[in-house]
Amino acid sequence: MAPNIPAAKRAGLPVDLDRLTAEGADWLSPEEKYSLKRHGICPQAQPGAFMIRIRAGGVIDADAALGLADIADEFAKGWIHLTTRQQVQLHHVKAENVTTVLSRLADIGLTTKSSCGHTMRGVMWCPQAGVGLEEPFDCSFDAKDAQESILNRSPLLDTQMPQRINISFGGCTTCREGARINDIGFVSRINDNGELGYQLWLGGSLGKSSPTLAIKAVEFLPRKHVLAAVNAVFDLFIKYGDFEQPAKARLKFLIRKLGAEQFLNLFNEEFAKSKLKEWPEPKHLSLPLSSSISSILSQAPEGGWGSGVRPQRVPGWAMVTVNAPMGDVDTEDWRIITALAADLADENIYLTPNQNVMLRHVPLDAVPLIRDVLKSVGLGLEGSDQAQDVRVCTGGPVCVLAITPSQRVGAELLEHPALLRNSGLRVHISGCPNACSQHQIADIGFSGGKVTIGGTSVLGYQVWLGGDLRLAAIAQVVGRVAQADVFAITSAIVGVWEALRERGETMTDTVVRYGLEAFQAQISAIFKGRWESGPEPADDFPTPRAQRAYLPMAVGV
Repeated sequence: MAPNIPAAKRAGLPVDLDRLTAEGADWLSPEEKYSLKRHGICPQAQPGAFMIRIRAGGVIDADAALGLADIADEFAKGWIHLTTRQQVQLHHVKAENVTTVLSRLADIGLTTKSSCGHTMRGVMWCPQAGVGLEEPFDCSFDAKDAQESILNRSPLLDTQMPQRINISFGGCTTCREGARINDIGFVSRINDNGELGYQLWLGGSLGKSSPTLAIKAVEFLPRKHVLAAVNAVFDLFIKYGDFEQPAKARLKFLIRKLGAEQFLNLFNEEFAKSKLKEWPEPKHLSLPLSSSISSILSQAPEGGWGSGVRPQRVPGWAMVTVNAPMGDVDTEDWRIITALAADLADENIYLTPNQNVMLRHVPLDAVPLIRDVLKSVGLGLEGSDQAQDVRVCTGGPVCVLAITPSQRVGAELLEHPALLRNSGLRVHISGCPNACSQHQIADIGFSGGKVTIGGTSVLGYQVWLGGDLRLAAIAQVVGRVAQADVFAITSAIVGVWEALRERGETMTDTVVRYGLEAFQAQISAIFKGRWESGPEPADDFPTPRAQRAYLPMAVGV
C-alpha cells in the first residue's frame, strides 16, 4: 500500500526508532516508512533491510572515512555506494541496527538528517572549488552555509514541503551545466567590479516525468544574499506548491503552472522580503591564489595531465580522481583510498558528481605512487586505467523502487569493446523510470521497466539518446529493448555513431545532425523483432510496485 504522504506530514512525520530497534520493521505502516526518510532511512526491497543515506556534503575527512568503513563492515556488508549527488549510502542495514548506525555516524561527525524524502537533499558543490583552474572562487563555504541555514529549519520544513529540493553550487564547466538540472543552481561568478557572487537558476529537474532545465532567475547575486535567496525559494515553494499531490509537486511543475514570468515575479517579491531579515555574513574570501597557466604547465606529472590528473592553480600540485566503477567501493579499497588521501593529499576525500573520488593537493611526484597503489587493487584513475563513464543506481533487487538490476547491466557494459575504445561516452543506467543515474543527460541512457516487444511484456529498458547539458539537450527515447539485448544494442548505437560522426563530434552532435530517426532505422534493421521504436505507451506501463513482482529474488547482494 502506498503511503498517504500529506497525512504523514500533517501528523509531524512520527516514527518510533526505538521500537524499530526492539521489534524489527514488520509493524511499520506505509506512513511510518515514509517518515523514516527524514532521518535518512529508506526501506529496501528486502524485508527488514534499510538503506541509510549520509549527508556527506561532498567531502569526508580521513578520520571520518575510516570510521565509515568500520561501520560499513559491521552493519552494511562492507559496501559503500557513492551517489550522483555527492552523497554516501550504506545498504542492507538490519532494522535492529539502524539506530546504532545513526549513533555511530554521529560519533564520527556525519549526519543523515533530512537526506531522503521531501526535504532539502544533500547540497552539491564543485569538488574543484578553490583549487581548480576553472573555478572562480571557493564556493564550498556558501554551499555549507546554505545547507546549515535550511537544516536549522528542517524540523518544520520537512512537514511542510510539497516535494524535495535539490541545490548545487559551482562554476567549472561541469557545475555550470549541472545547475540547469537542480531546483536551485548557483553558478559561481565574479562581476566586472571584482565582486564574488552567483548566477541563480531555478526549477531544473530530471525525475520520472517531464525532465526540465532550470530558468535563469538572477544574473548576478552577491554572496551576501545567498541565504536570503535560498530561504526565499523554500518559502515560495511552501506557499504555492501542490502539497496534496506530491507526484506533481516539484518546483518545475509550479513554474509550469504559473508561467515563468509570474513565477519570477513571485520569487522577486519573496526575495525582497527575505533580504530584509538578518542573515549571517558570508565567510570572507579572497580571490584564489593563481599562477600563470604557462608556469603551471611548465611542470607535469609522470604520465602527463588528463581527466584523472588535473593541475591546480599553484604549480607542482594536482587533483587526482580515482575511478570508482558504478559508484561502488568495498571497504578494503575505501581504506586504501583514504590512506592515500591522508599520506599524499590533504587528508580529505572529495566526492564527484560522476560517482568517483578526488584527492586534492597531491604533489606531482606522488602521482606515480598513487597509480601503482590503485593498480595493485584493480582500480585506476578517471579517464584512463579502466575508466569508462558508466553510471548506475543501486537498482534491483536492492532498491524498493527499482524494476531492473541496473548494477548487473552496468558491470557488463564496463567491459564493452565499444565503450573501451570510446571511453568518453557517457552511459547512464537507471533501474526504474526515476532518474537516480540521470539517464536523460547521457549520450546513451537506459531506464528500466516492463517494456512491450512484439506484443509481449518483458523486463527491459527504454533507450535514450542525445542528452548533453553542454548543448542544453535532454535525451529522448528512441525505443525499448529487452534486458538481454542491452549489450548488443549498445554495440549498434555506438557503431552507427562511429560511422556517421565527423572529427571531434560528440554522440549528441551526431544525433542532432542526422536525427533520431536515423539511429532508430539502423537499430530496427539489426534488431528486427527484438526492438520497438518510441517510448512505452504510458497506459501500458505498470506501476513500480506492480513491476517489482517480476524481479528475481535477491541473492546475497
